[in-house]
Amino acid sequence: MSGRSGRSWISAKDHDGRILFDGLLDNGETKNFTDKDQITLVLGDASVLQLVVNGKEVPDDFPPGQVERLTYSRGD
Repeated sequence: MSGRSGRSWISAKDHDGRILFDGLLDNGETKNFTDKDQITLVLGDASVLQLVVNGKEVPDDFPPGQVERLTYSRGD
């Protein structure tokens, strides 16, 4: 996950609900999150992020400024 142009607040949790990251991601910054089962994300402004899940880029169809709640598992 990396910041495109702007910054976004991100919260990432593992399958047990433990926080992996909770903070701001600035333009050009990259964060990787790993869990054996699933990752739950809350993205403050998903439109400014490039999201890659299990090696595949997720198409950017998020409205600007919209908060997104997403969950990804190993099979996604």
